[in-house]
Amino acid sequence: MKVIGIDGGATKVSGGVVEKINANSFKLNSPAVDIKYAEYPNFNADFSPLSLDSQFEKETSSIEKQQGSVYIECVLDIIRSLTESESFRVAIAMPGIKTNDGRGIAAMANGPRIPNFCDQIEKALNLEHSIQRLESDADMCSWGEEYAENGALRNVDNAYYLGGGTGTADGLKLNGELIPFDDGSNWIAKSFELKMFDGHSLEKYASMGGINQLRGSISDSKIGNVLGRLLFERISTIHFGWKNQFQVGRDLQTDHPYINTLLDRIIIGQRLSQFLQSIDGHAIYQALINELGHQCSNAADAISDHYLINDKFNKEYIVMSNLRAAPIIGLGAKVWMTQC
Repeated sequence: MKVIGIDGGATKVSGGVVEKINANSFKLNSPAVDIKYAEYPNFNADFSPLSLDSQFEKETSSIEKQQGSVYIECVLDIIRSLTESESFRVAIAMPGIKTNDGRGIAAMANGPRIPNFCDQIEKALNLEHSIQRLESDADMCSWGEEYAENGALRNVDNAYYLGGGTGTADGLKLNGELIPFDDGSNWIAKSFELKMFDGHSLEKYASMGGINQLRGSISDSKIGNVLGRLLFERISTIHFGWKNQFQVGRDLQTDHPYINTLLDRIIIGQRLSQFLQSIDGHAIYQALINELGHQCSNAADAISDHYLINDKFNKEYIVMSNLRAAPIIGLGAKVWMTQC
């Protein structure tokens, strides 16, 4: 049995064949394959989705359907490039709000709605094994970091994951268990939901798409400062509960099952990790560390005693992951563990 993981993003689709090493370890059998939507002749570079509220009220236009067909064709071409006539299973992660059955995209901030996504893939490939649902790309990053041979979530009990690409991906592992952010949505918000009190989105400061835009107008120090504040909010919310450090457009509970938890690790992944490890990203990384130190030094003793060393934030709590294929490996791992 061959298992294929497909990770769809805002600008491209990536895929690979995931092999089982043992019951709890998985790997790609060769480097992932990437295809950009813009490489297809029917791709509309000027396509702009409706507001999320409008997407739930209005029908899909012919222009949006055409853009959706490009996404479908990219996924099909990746799958076809990875398999021949042998039996296989495929798992797919896509951004956006899913349909009620989980098999389509009901709304997407940066792309087209495709409500019958899985149906189209299954019909075009005449799949022997159906696709159960479209997975969350953020959740699959966590699965990859947990079950890849060199995953950064292995062998820790409590960790927060922040992946930065075109947008952001949030992940949690608490009390030794992966916690989908949707399962904790009553007490913790996703990065893209959070805004500073001047209305600016935190996702701008935590994603490479946003950072590349911001650097022309504000200093690297400011970007790192805000990114540090975001990471401290995670530390604080997990330990104390939500304290209104930022704006969020819904009510969050101040109590949750993991109160008093201290993190073993904060993992930064995807392109954001590569950038912060580079010479170009060093000033932002240093400002992030300085801000974490400042915030922790003004927090309760439980926080300062745990995260500070010699009155500075202990950098060992920050782990930069180079596992770019984390969501693909996570997708494959989930198939192997639940369907095979």
